[in-house]
Formats: sequence, C-alpha cells, structure tokens
Amino acid sequence: MPSLVDLLLAYGLAFGLMNKVEALRKVAFFDRMLSCSYCTGFHAGWLAWVLTRTVHGLPHTAQDALTPILWAFSSSAFCFLVDAASQAVERVAAPLEK
Repeated sequence: MPSLVDLLLAYGLAFGLMNKVEALRKVAFFDRMLSCSYCTGFHAGWLAWVLTRTVHGLPHTAQDALTPILWAFSSSAFCFLVDAASQAVERVAAPLEK
C-alpha cells in the first residue's frame, strides 16, 4: 500500500496534469479525464507506482502484480478527497476575498 508520501506524489502528478498541462486538453479523451480528479488520480497512482519502482526496484512475485492497481485506486480516492476539500475551502474563502 502507498504511504502518505506516495499519495502526495500521486496528487502532485494529478494536480499538475489537471492544471498545468494544457496541451493534453486538445485531445477529447484527455480533456474528459483531466476534468475528473478521481480519473486523473487513478492514472497518477499507477504512474507514481512506476516512478517509485524505478527507484526502489520492480516486484519479483506474481502477488506483487496487483500492487499498481491498489496504488491506482488508493490514489484516485485520495486525489478526489483532497480536490473536494480544496474546492470547499475555495468556496468558503471566495466571499472573504471580495
């Protein structure tokens, strides 16, 4: 299972993809995916797994083959919750800025 640091890595990837990579939005599939924090979080999760496995080494057993899927779903839930919480904070803070 991913640690909090791993989930933050995945969220950072998801946030960056959703808000900073405009070139991907020109393709309809990516535009739809990047509009959904759960969907983008899923893909950021397995990408984070690939990045960390590049550093720590790839798994060697068949049982470890499910690990990227667990990371992807953990990341999707985490990214969705953080995104929903940040949107709630933005809604509360918006009237204060005016």
